[in-house]
Amino acid sequence: MTGTDTHAHCLRKGCGRRLTAPASVAAGYGPTCLRKVRAAVETVAAGFKPAQLAAALKLITTGQIVPADARGAYLVTSSDGLVDYLTTASTCNCPAARRHLACKHRCGVQLYAAAA
Repeated sequence: MTGTDTHAHCLRKGCGRRLTAPASVAAGYGPTCLRKVRAAVETVAAGFKPAQLAAALKLITTGQIVPADARGAYLVTSSDGLVDYLTTASTCNCPAARRHLACKHRCGVQLYAAAA
């Protein structure tokens, strides 16, 4: 999936409403759900740098985070769109996380879950 994809239904976990406004279709979120995602930043901010939070929001608003299973695992597409990382709120298999660093993928998953 790339950032240029459009979505006919809201990507926020538990929503799935049909999107009709062009801006909402492009973002993958309706205005209410997008506000919830942005509000979730306040609850997840600890432990992540502002740049990671911004990158995580971009991952969410471009539809690059999708649930992988019911146990809280997600597939998060890399910035270049070539790799999907298996990510949970506490683990990720990206190169940064393998070096025991906080990564934007984990941040994005935490935001995604907090906004649900």
